[in-house]
Amino acid sequence: MRRTLWTTIVIGGLLLTGNAYQQVAERIDAARYPAPGRMISVGDHRLHLWCAGRGAPTVLLLSGDGTPSVTMYAAQRRIAAFTRVCSYDRAGLGWSDPPSHALGLGDQVDDLDRLLSRAGIATPLVLVPESGGNVIALSYLDRAPRQVAGMVMVDGSEPALWFRGSPDEFAMLRLTDPLWQAGWRLGIVRSILPYAVPSWVEDLPPDLRGQFDAVWSRAMPGQARDPIDRWERTPVAERPQASAGMLRDRPLIVIRHGVAGGMGVPEKYEAEWPAAQARLARLSRVGEMVVATRNHHPIAEENPPLVSE
Repeated sequence: MRRTLWTTIVIGGLLLTGNAYQQVAERIDAARYPAPGRMISVGDHRLHLWCAGRGAPTVLLLSGDGTPSVTMYAAQRRIAAFTRVCSYDRAGLGWSDPPSHALGLGDQVDDLDRLLSRAGIATPLVLVPESGGNVIALSYLDRAPRQVAGMVMVDGSEPALWFRGSPDEFAMLRLTDPLWQAGWRLGIVRSILPYAVPSWVEDLPPDLRGQFDAVWSRAMPGQARDPIDRWERTPVAERPQASAGMLRDRPLIVIRHGVAGGMGVPEKYEAEWPAAQARLARLSRVGEMVVATRNHHPIAEENPPLVSE
């Protein structure tokens, strides 16, 4: 009995200590690395939008599944050298508020539409989606084709393959998400993050590394819900179709990864990926394919110069 009591006291003390450590660290992060952009209301929640540079057309970056926009900031900084470029955090990711209800694909496009309108972002845009962000970009194109001047798909997911293959990952996401959420709130993720980041994070400039650490050290309620809700709340009839020629003569560049493995395409779909990327390149009559021969799936993170070029 006494041993059980002491065990409970020790565990409770550790939990309280971890939570207190996390809260103090988050306040320090908020002072040192505040959100670089603006918080824009899109209804019952706000999205974080960061724009930089001058010029037209405006480039809009769309990050991958469950991923905050901070991962694409190195590419954004390079693009800002020659034109206006924006990125945003979807609901529950990065600096954005969590949504009050589950968001399907249509809801995520609604969020994007309201964000662009209320922030006064000039269109048409050059969309630069990475990975699963491509599904959102193509759905936005379906809804507002005149608002899209061209696209650069950075190993973007083909919708048919995304909707077929993503559920294979959901069981693991559901299993690990409570661990992630608890780990964030108890300061565990913060403690191990410096030893667990991929190599491209080590190459970030100090200010971008600070922003990366600040974002990934705090809880992101949407990390798992972002792709899961998009799949579960999107009827088959509302899934975007990637039809050859749908972009007509708008410029399109498809950048495909050249190195398998890493944190990217599941191995069982790796063999299908090149053909799917080739189909995406045919969405425009002037579509081009570029193979990032030295990069894994997160091309924008591993090779920002290639994406900006």
